[in-house]
Amino acid sequence: MRPPLLLATISALLVHAALSDAQAQSIIENGSFDDPASPLKGWTIDYAFSGNSHYMDNKSKVSIASEAARKNVVQFASAGDAGVKMESKSFPLEPGFKYTCSLDIKGAGYRVYFAGYQFAPGVRPHENPDLGELRMVYQSKAATGSSAEWKQERFELPGVTLSQQAIDHLKKVRYLTVYIWMAKPGFVDNVSVTKTADPSMRF
Repeated sequence: MRPPLLLATISALLVHAALSDAQAQSIIENGSFDDPASPLKGWTIDYAFSGNSHYMDNKSKVSIASEAARKNVVQFASAGDAGVKMESKSFPLEPGFKYTCSLDIKGAGYRVYFAGYQFAPGVRPHENPDLGELRMVYQSKAATGSSAEWKQERFELPGVTLSQQAIDHLKKVRYLTVYIWMAKPGFVDNVSVTKTADPSMRF
């Protein structure tokens, strides 16, 4: 029989390896916000293109900060009833796969989900669209809550049993983003997205 200390050490190493492997397989860019040149690289915080008056000044409400033992985290300032938001760079939706997002979050009144997009009218499809070239046509089931301390949230696409109406909407989706919205000041860190085979997503 292996000594208890050895078993604990082996277990810790396996957990660390699993976490590192999951992070390595993430399909979004810069989910740790540790890019040395641009900590918000791969994320949209400027929504002036949308013409929505609630978010014309959104980018001034999102910044990089240090919080407790964490080096780079996204900090959301207060912005009234409309809240503050950000999204990952869009990535293709591949039929036949489900998508799982995990992130560390802290704050009051958050809402996080997968947003599904198709090309906006008049935009010729191409492989690397900006958010302003897309139109939202689907939202996954959201993870919502409030927490005064850091916690890990997880949500999935589909995350629910798909109705025919939901499938019809998903058939239009070409790209996904991780959509993060905060009602009041808060923080986000360590965003990761992985995909696994799922027959219910074959449509």
